[in-house]
Amino acid sequence: MEAIVALSDLHQSKRGIAALTACLVQTINESDPTFQERFLKRLGEAYYEIRDNSPASDNNHEALEPLTWVQEYLTGFSRFTGQGEPFLAHYRP
Repeated sequence: MEAIVALSDLHQSKRGIAALTACLVQTINESDPTFQERFLKRLGEAYYEIRDNSPASDNNHEALEPLTWVQEYLTGFSRFTGQGEPFLAHYRP
């Protein structure tokens, strides 16, 4: 039997913020179908800005992880598991 590992408060908070962000983007995209695409482009720019222009002593992982999760939630694509469904793909308002 596999042991269940409790996630840290920080990890849980980052997941919640990523899910919240994805829900906001998906909701805005319902009335502005170009919003998500524009958001993802800006999110990508933010990712590279933090990754490439932070001091070497910074632990960028903590900042970059929720950005990656938001992108995964919105697109359904994970670098580890490949293409899947976006977060709440079957939700209908």
